[in-house]
Amino acid sequence: MGVDSLEQWAAEWAHTRQLTYDLLAALPYAVLNFSPHPEFGTFARQIRHIGDVQACYLMGLDTAKMDFGARPHQRALEQSKDHLERYLRDLDVQLTQALRSLGGEGAVRHIAWEDEEITVLQHLMRLLQHETLHHGMLALYAKVADLPLPPSWRLWSLT
Repeated sequence: MGVDSLEQWAAEWAHTRQLTYDLLAALPYAVLNFSPHPEFGTFARQIRHIGDVQACYLMGLDTAKMDFGARPHQRALEQSKDHLERYLRDLDVQLTQALRSLGGEGAVRHIAWEDEEITVLQHLMRLLQHETLHHGMLALYAKVADLPLPPSWRLWSLT
């Protein structure tokens, strides 16, 4: 894995995260607490969770050990779209800094995930997969709530 791989990943991450920002901006405040099922988190909780998990991935980059138990669960963020967006943007700044600090070490560094050691790129791909998984869930939420998805989501033929 070289710098090119990390740069390509970062470009895909920026695109994927922009979809999250676009959806958050399009959500009416009245539906932030909507959930299609009592056992599912609300729109706001899903978006906050996306950030909390990103925080775990950042800690994994820092410590070389993945620990989902360290999630912050900052539920107060769910009260405002502005708080949620600021949280995600702050995490994105931290992610950019973490990637820059890896430098050439990113090519050889591994991160412990329970019973396996994975590369930094694999770790980052799992973060991207997590965000994409939640996009699918959020698209379902929007459909059930009869909300249009933002134009940027047309990429997936979801609007």
